[in-house]
Amino acid sequence: MKFSRKEISRAGETMMTSSSQSEVDSALNKINTWRLHHIKPLKVMRNGLEKLCSKHKIKPLFVSQRLKRLTSIQYKLDLNENMGLGGMQDIGGYRAVLKDVQDLKELKKLIENHKQNHKLLKTKDYIDEPKESGYRSIHFIYEYKSTSETYNGLKIELQIRTKLQHNWATAVETAGIITDTSLKSSMGPDKWLNFFKTVSSLFAIKEGVPILEIHSEKTMKELMVECYTNCEELKIIEHLRALGATTKHLEKQNFPGDYYLINIDIEKRNVNLNVYDNNSLETATDKYLELEKEIEDSKNAVVLVSANSLRLLKKAYPSYFLDTTEFLIALEKINENCLKLGYI
Repeated sequence: MKFSRKEISRAGETMMTSSSQSEVDSALNKINTWRLHHIKPLKVMRNGLEKLCSKHKIKPLFVSQRLKRLTSIQYKLDLNENMGLGGMQDIGGYRAVLKDVQDLKELKKLIENHKQNHKLLKTKDYIDEPKESGYRSIHFIYEYKSTSETYNGLKIELQIRTKLQHNWATAVETAGIITDTSLKSSMGPDKWLNFFKTVSSLFAIKEGVPILEIHSEKTMKELMVECYTNCEELKIIEHLRALGATTKHLEKQNFPGDYYLINIDIEKRNVNLNVYDNNSLETATDKYLELEKEIEDSKNAVVLVSANSLRLLKKAYPSYFLDTTEFLIALEKINENCLKLGYI
């Protein structure tokens, strides 16, 4: 079934504005079917990226893919009234995380020079020019080409980032739970936002990439002192360490699936997984929508993702397990060095 851009944008408008539950349900079903259409292009393009990496001996720490959450779609539409759902470019997204900046730059060059059928529409380099929030990654927006009308023209987003950049981004998402705000969208308490900006610039110094413009006149010593002071004042390390969700019941099991529906109960700190193979995708997306209709965004979160194992799943989406372990290791090292060097 082929949906036009206008048709999907109208469904998005209905979802956001209609007072009729039957109209909203009809729009949601259409959006969910359209969202499902992105799975095949995602799989094709992810396989292509993995082959490109293998050919040039680049070893990503992991490659994962996801379908955008309904709450994220609604939030983005609410933030950008003139966007239209049909024009949203990251309904289907996949991501490669690299061990360091050298591998990242090499992969970026390969991607930009790689000849393929799918059209690269846009590249956004948030590493050379980081977002004001401190977010760093490189985004590639593609238009998928196919002989099938269902898939032809769909937009797919690829993100590549380093492990350190990934740890920062997922920690921001997790910390949003503590503040009950969208820190990753620069919304929330100024002190928390400023803390993550400071850490972003410290991580940038470590990786040899541009720091945030607001820190251009500051020394590394000053940034380290700011980081330490914020940690102490906001009890950041204590808060993040206390967040971890219970996953022991998952780790004892074997999950030989292709897709995982992660459903986290934030209040109970518990994670449940539904596992699906390629033949059950329609069932998976129907369940995805069913759960999305039930959740309260500050109490629950649900997302349909793909990874090669539970271990890699937790590395790719630590925020859905309330896990900031790797971010905390880097943060504690900054604070230890701050004390060791006598800055405090």
